[in-house]
Amino acid sequence: WTKPDGKRIIFGSDREKRWFIFWKAADGTGKVEQVASVPDTGIWPYSISNDGKTLFFEQWSSSGGPNIGMLAMEGDRTPKLLLQEEYAESQPQISPSGRWLAYSSNESGQNNVFIRPLPDVDSGRWQVSTSGGAYPLWSPDERELFYRSGDSYMAVEVETEPAFKLGKTAVLFKGTYTSGSGLVGMELTH
Repeated sequence: WTKPDGKRIIFGSDREKRWFIFWKAADGTGKVEQVASVPDTGIWPYSISNDGKTLFFEQWSSSGGPNIGMLAMEGDRTPKLLLQEEYAESQPQISPSGRWLAYSSNESGQNNVFIRPLPDVDSGRWQVSTSGGAYPLWSPDERELFYRSGDSYMAVEVETEPAFKLGKTAVLFKGTYTSGSGLVGMELTH
């Protein structure tokens, strides 16, 4: 991931025998610096807020997970877990406004996409997909959420004002894919 100002690249690496989060100047100068680690677990960066101040990550350990956490990119960089439940929660994507968190969870017995409000993730929860879903990605205007469901890429309408509401879901395109990375790192406009 690149910080919104384009000056640093944020990445996960197991160079320390466990997955940590690092960053480096985007122009290749300087040293690689460790940004965050969590004792006895691995963490992987997934998305960063538009202002570059908050990074959302996936955390896992040999005893369970994955779970979802956040990390302040300024000041105290102590990782904070947001979702730590008995099922796997992964692939966190913060909305452009910073008010919503989309993610994948297997709480229904298969991976599906969910949305929760930020910063209080316990004040609401909406299930986006019903027959499988992963790799959520917000549209730049926050009026759609894209995700992968089997061999299809989907788009669902999202309304955030005056209240949160999900609208119509449509298949964007369908096909056979060889990558497990879904929409991560892609920029879609619709």
